[in-house]
Amino acid sequence: MSSKSTITLNIEVDNALYSVINEFLAVNPDWNRDRLINTSLSLFLIQNADSVSSRTERACSKTYLHSVCSYHN
Repeated sequence: MSSKSTITLNIEVDNALYSVINEFLAVNPDWNRDRLINTSLSLFLIQNADSVSSRTERACSKTYLHSVCSYHN
């Protein structure tokens, strides 16, 4: 997603979730926190598409597919 602008999020997560994220990243070197968060958020929005516009759903689908299928660090 190098052609798009990005923003920085400062989020708080539960300690248990943070531990699982770190465990996942430790055994999956092709993934990083940015990729994990982008993939997770876009999938959540796709699964809850009733709450978003079709344009937003397409953008989320594109982000999700890019993150899962063709992500390069």
